[in-house]
Amino acid sequence: MRKRDNYKRFHVLTLMSVASIILIFSLGYFFYNTLSKNLLDSSRQFLGKQAEIASNEVQRRFNTLYEDLTYYTASLEGYYEVNNNEKIQSSRTRQLLNSYGDLIDTLFVKVGDETWSYYLRDNNYFEKVSVEENKTFNDPKRFVKVKSHIDPITVIAAINLDEFLKHYTANHYLGEGGYKFYLYGENAYALGENGRASALSLSPKLWGEMQNEYMGGLRGVYEGDIVRVAENGDEVRLKAIVAQYPFNLFPLEGKFAILFAQDQAIIISRLYNTYFLLFAGLFALLILVIYLLIRHGISIDDKHIELEKKSQQINRLFEQQTMLLQETNGFVYYHDDTGKVNNVSENVTNVLGFTVEEFLENNKSQIVDQDLIKLQEKAKKAIDARNDYLSFEVSFKKKDGTIIRAKNFERLFYDQEGRFVSSVGICTDITEKYLAEKELIKSENRLRSVLNSLPDIIFIYDNQGVYLDYYVQETDMLISPPELSLGKHIKDIIPPPYGEKMEGALLRAASTGKVQTEQMTLELPSGKKFLEIRFFKLDEERMISVGRDVTEQKLWEKGLKEAKEVAEGANRAKSEFLASMSHEIRTPMNGLLGMIGLLEHTALDKEQESIVKVIKDSGESLLVIIKDILDYSKIEEGKLELELSSSKFREELNKVINIFSGMVVGKELSLNLDISPVIPQWLILDNEKLSQILFNIIGNAVKFTPKGGDVKIKVSGEPILDKNFMLYFNVKDTGVGIPKSKIDKLIHPFTQTGRKTAEEKSGSGLGLAIANKLIELMGGSLQIESEVGKGSEFSFTVFARISESDEIVGKDDYENYAREEYKLSHISDKFPKEILLAEDNDINLKFMKLLMKQLGYVVDTVSTGEEAVKAVEKKRYDMIFMDYQMPVMDGLEASRKIKKMKEGKFVRIIGLSANVFKEDIERAFEAGMDDYLTKPIKIQDVVMKIKESSGMNV
Repeated sequence: MRKRDNYKRFHVLTLMSVASIILIFSLGYFFYNTLSKNLLDSSRQFLGKQAEIASNEVQRRFNTLYEDLTYYTASLEGYYEVNNNEKIQSSRTRQLLNSYGDLIDTLFVKVGDETWSYYLRDNNYFEKVSVEENKTFNDPKRFVKVKSHIDPITVIAAINLDEFLKHYTANHYLGEGGYKFYLYGENAYALGENGRASALSLSPKLWGEMQNEYMGGLRGVYEGDIVRVAENGDEVRLKAIVAQYPFNLFPLEGKFAILFAQDQAIIISRLYNTYFLLFAGLFALLILVIYLLIRHGISIDDKHIELEKKSQQINRLFEQQTMLLQETNGFVYYHDDTGKVNNVSENVTNVLGFTVEEFLENNKSQIVDQDLIKLQEKAKKAIDARNDYLSFEVSFKKKDGTIIRAKNFERLFYDQEGRFVSSVGICTDITEKYLAEKELIKSENRLRSVLNSLPDIIFIYDNQGVYLDYYVQETDMLISPPELSLGKHIKDIIPPPYGEKMEGALLRAASTGKVQTEQMTLELPSGKKFLEIRFFKLDEERMISVGRDVTEQKLWEKGLKEAKEVAEGANRAKSEFLASMSHEIRTPMNGLLGMIGLLEHTALDKEQESIVKVIKDSGESLLVIIKDILDYSKIEEGKLELELSSSKFREELNKVINIFSGMVVGKELSLNLDISPVIPQWLILDNEKLSQILFNIIGNAVKFTPKGGDVKIKVSGEPILDKNFMLYFNVKDTGVGIPKSKIDKLIHPFTQTGRKTAEEKSGSGLGLAIANKLIELMGGSLQIESEVGKGSEFSFTVFARISESDEIVGKDDYENYAREEYKLSHISDKFPKEILLAEDNDINLKFMKLLMKQLGYVVDTVSTGEEAVKAVEKKRYDMIFMDYQMPVMDGLEASRKIKKMKEGKFVRIIGLSANVFKEDIERAFEAGMDDYLTKPIKIQDVVMKIKESSGMNV
């Protein structure tokens, strides 16, 4: 009987072995196909990424070349006509050729009709050779040209694109069977070594498939044929994976792309060799397993007998376990996949007093409600997290109504898909231990009552953030009673996001040993409270936190912040008021000064000329005061910015000094200027603001120095780091001096010192305040020293940058140029124009009409923006002088509408406004205005705008 059973088992094992072999071969075939597909996909991604990296490297390197050629061309400007510094030019040329030796074959420099070529030989020998006049540079793939904007200089770089691309793709190793191309225009050029490249090309089908995407600037990965010419002349077609990534090489025209390819046969062959060895190993392993199974089948009877013995031993062990549970007052229970207890050991009667049937029917109702809710949440989290074990403590109601404390340990089981299927657990009565621990807590509370007298909130934790103890005097500052925190983690008690912040502070203090401080805001029944919590180590195993109520401090800080915001708002309102008033005053000032300007050009006797001059000087003085007020309001609002430019420092300084020549001669003063020779000739700084500073300080020195006195101006400096330069200014006079009690107030706005001279009441009191603000804006500071009767000394510093000569920014003297080039009469003969004037202010309108009449123009006038739009619809104008603010439709809206009209595309709109803020001017240009004049308007400004308009419309 036993032999027959062995024969059956052997037969079954044989059939299973044959089926296993067939299954292994089938799985091997499908596995091989899957690996092949994945390997090809990986190769596609690899080639695509390599092509992208190579293309970006090539494009970045070529862009750097073009930027360096542009810089090199700019560096040559002026050398041939001014400096002719051959040594500097050769040094920069050699540096450029050394930097791009892999790309530039020859560098040509064309100056006028002469052309020179520069080479670097293999021995790094630098050579300059003249080139014949008839040489052309028309090959777009061969030459990169950069032309100078100032001098007649053209730099031409002869590039070797093939070698350049070959060099930058050589770093990308594609392995055996890898091929490299680059695409240009409608052609593909192979890249390779040892002559391989010349024998490669793309099949027409592959080229046609990728051409549209490549020409459209799209990257792509394809499968197609690469044609290789063998040594005997035969064509061999290789099926390959091809990836291309397009790019541009500015300023070269046309599309470029890097193309990488790999032979599919070689890719698969690598897999085949590896897979064959693996498959052979698996097959040998299968044979070994079959052999072992047969051996196992032969000895299965012996194993069966041994299994029966083991089963008997397990039954004895189970009986012993049952006896052990009885001794420890515990029982075993089982859950099904729904969480219901479907089986329990008989020991449950000894522990809880319920029979097995009673416990299975009402087991959930026997757990205290509060513990049941927590248990369900904990069990759900454990199952969601696929935990293998679950432990917890709960309180049970026994059948007689008494409460016991039990400790449970469960083993959780899941199916192959991770779904919970069942669990087995052991429940042990730990009431005595639990009551002993509670008694220990009570005894510790007696000691805690002493520590609770401390005013701060104190908690003690372990190094992971679990509450161990507390010392709290007032519970009003706590989220929950402190006793409920024991045994729980800090994040379970403190709500987010503060729980995570406090945990982080505790862990940092535990790891670093340093005190960590955090703050949190709590909404408590007593109101909103601000707490400051400090964490530090108590010992190696415990941490301590000390919390303090800082609500009063926070409220005080908030009050200070609100007071600061109110003060800043008042300051902004003051600045806005000053700016508004200056705007309102500038509008009538435009008509006043404009009419005076026209009156100056009429026939006047000497007395009338004197009267007109007094009126003009008074108006311009008033305008200076308005400008000071507006500048100071702009400074206070933080809207004043530096406008840097490169200029000859000494010439700009002399211009400022020359302004005071008339006053110096009239008062017989000695005005001395001493400029240190260490100051560079060219500096980059805001010349206009520096002139304004010097005009105020030197002007005060000249004004308050009596007849026959001295004013000395000393300028020195020193370089600071790189190209930064610190300028030191010292203005010393022998004037009446300033009382020491008033020196500190001198830089405050609207403050005058009351020096006892005839001029003590002139000015707005803003000059030095503005000068001080401008000095601070330019990175310096102002110091004042003075003694009554002996004179004053003003010292200040400003930052500048050293400028090279090729950074010069040319600048015409605007008003002088306008006066010398044109006279008020016959302007219309030189520049005939159809002009429209849009202005709503009657005085400004009369001024502009009289001005245009003296210039020889008959202008059309409108008083609203809407009328200006209608006028342009009816008549073509060359220029429109458009007021910024007008009723019905302002100048900005009118400019937008006119520029959208067919008739308005060629008209030049000049904005007129008293607003001088930068944002107002920017809005004017955004609306379509071509230029901008600030009121009061000077006659020379109008003449210049007419001339510029004529030049642009030619």
